[in-house]
Formats: sequence, C-alpha cells, structure tokens
Amino acid sequence: MKLSELELTPFRLILRFPLDGAHRPHRERDGIFLALRDDQGRVGRGEATPLVEFGTETLAAASAALAVLAQMVRGSPVPRTCEEVDALIEKLGNLGSAPATRCAVESALLDLAAQDAGVSVSQMLSPKARPWTAVNALLSAPDPEPLADEALAAVQAGYAVLKVKVASRALWDDARRLIAVRRAVGDEVKIRIDANGAWTEAEAATALRGLSPLKLELCEQPVPAGNHAALRRLRWLVPCPIAADESVSQPGGGDALLDGEDGPMADVLVLKPMALGGLLPSLRLARRAEQVGVGTYVTSAMDGVVARLGAAHLAAALPTAEWASGLGVGRMFEKDLGADPCAPVGGRIHIPERSGLGLPAGWGIS
Repeated sequence: MKLSELELTPFRLILRFPLDGAHRPHRERDGIFLALRDDQGRVGRGEATPLVEFGTETLAAASAALAVLAQMVRGSPVPRTCEEVDALIEKLGNLGSAPATRCAVESALLDLAAQDAGVSVSQMLSPKARPWTAVNALLSAPDPEPLADEALAAVQAGYAVLKVKVASRALWDDARRLIAVRRAVGDEVKIRIDANGAWTEAEAATALRGLSPLKLELCEQPVPAGNHAALRRLRWLVPCPIAADESVSQPGGGDALLDGEDGPMADVLVLKPMALGGLLPSLRLARRAEQVGVGTYVTSAMDGVVARLGAAHLAAALPTAEWASGLGVGRMFEKDLGADPCAPVGGRIHIPERSGLGLPAGWGIS
C-alpha cells in the first residue's frame, strides 16, 4: 500500500472568551488540517496548530513545510509500526525545528498505520494502553463567586480535578478565587494551578506557601521556562508538587529537566505533543521520566479536535494514570474542526473503539 495524496486545509478556531497564555491572552487559534490518503481509500488525519511561545515554528513556516511534504509523501509505503512512522518522517527531512509540522504528519501516519493494523493509535503506542484517560476541568471565570459556581458544576459533572490559571492578577485576588473554589467543592476534589511562568522565584515561594492550606495538587510552571534551577529549589521550599510545562518544550528541555546533576528539576512533566513534535517523542520522554520517578500528563496547546484526539491516545498510553490530563477544552471554542468523537464524560475521555484515531470514514472539517 502506498500513500497517494496529502490534502491541506487552513482553519481558524475562535475561543468563546480570552484565555490566559504564557505571554498574552489567546482569542483564536490558527492551524492546518491534514488529510493523508492511501491507495486503498483510507484517510489519516493530522493537525498543525503552532504555538510559538512554546517553541514551535510559525504558522507560515508550518504551511510552507507541509506544502513541500505534500509532494514528497506520494508513493511512499504506508508505515505499519511506530518505528516505520519514525523512519519515514526522518526520510522526509529534518523536522526537529518544526514540531507542529512533525506532529501533524506523524498523527496522519499513525492514524493510517493503526487503521491498517486494526487497532487504535493508543494500542499501537502501547499494548498496555488504557481505554480511557482522566481529564481536569479548566475553570475560567475571573471573579470568586462565578468561579466557585463553575467549579461546583464541573464536580457535579464528574470531574475530580480542577485547574485554575493564576499569576495574571494580584496574589490576594488569586487567593480569594482559590479559597472560593475550595469552599465550594470540599476537600476531596483536587485543585491544580497554572502560573504560566509569570512569578519570580520569590513570588512563587510566597504564593505557594501562603496557599498551602488549600492543599493544591500541584502548580504548573511557577517561574519562567528557562529558570530550571528555581524549579528545583521550589520543590524543596513549597508544600505542593512542581510541574514543568513551558520548560519542557524548550530545545533540550526534557533532557535538562530529567538529567540534572542533583536529580530531576520537577516532580511532573507536562507533555504538549504539538510542541514536542508528536506522540512518539512525547511518549519516549514520558518513559524516561518514569525511570527517574517523575510523573507526566498530557495537555492541549489549545488545539483543535484532531490534535486533542491524538493527545488523548497518548495519555491513555502513558506509563501510569496518576495525573489527570488537560484535554477537556473543546467547549471553549465557538466551533471546532468537526464533531468530537470522545468529548469528556464524567471527567474522563473514553478512547474510540474504531481503529486509528477513531474518526468516522467521512469525518472532515465542518
């Protein structure tokens, strides 16, 4: 079987409300949808939705690279294993500096390979893959009372882990919001926070010590991405685990975080396939992390449904299911690329039973 055609379709996703990012609020996400066909009529899907602040290439660079790859893939054999997917991508060219492009092409190839094998992408990634993955609910209301209402609604819908963005306002304001959430949901629900690297080390230490009565599950990226030493010091200074997010996506970030002379620099690594070059590089990093006692979970880079679906397959294939992943964000878009075959239910995403990514044969951008 041979690859016959790679179709590229640009898209724009509009968020229902601005969402805090590492450097600026996000109001929309632009990307490219891939439909990779083989000579048997099957279609593998992928998505390139670059996020430059996480170290990806620009949308223009991804578009140019994919236009070249669309010509190169024709006539190539359909890969049958993860190793063959890696080998074909390497043959197509060096995509190390274009992680969103690589993620998109890899997704389409894995989708086709898994369809050919009659298994899900998650099963192709790991024979021990789980049929589901737990996800957190991302809360967004700016003020304490509506945030508490949002938290309570999420818990009633089955979510056991809540995530709140912090550090874009005064600490006392964040404290009021988090206290309101904890009072609304009780002590059993886990609350994690994400500072997007906006605190200094001193500010992070003060904030996380002061918030200790709330029993936070973890704090994502309390300090800027390049300050690995501060991440390590904070692990011993504050009562909640420290998760590295933006730090992981820097060039060589995973190696630096796991291989420090004094041991790992974070308790948990947050894996964004769009920024790490796809599911296979992310899974390799997760397996390395497990070997040194560091946890992992998967989050969206505010991608469309195709990328989130691939990320859910990755989350189901991680070595452990200790940490909920951050993939339940489809509701934040006014309109997605198409119908979501595995929207969260009861705080979990259930992996589709169809082979490949699990998208129906006629699925496409709506």
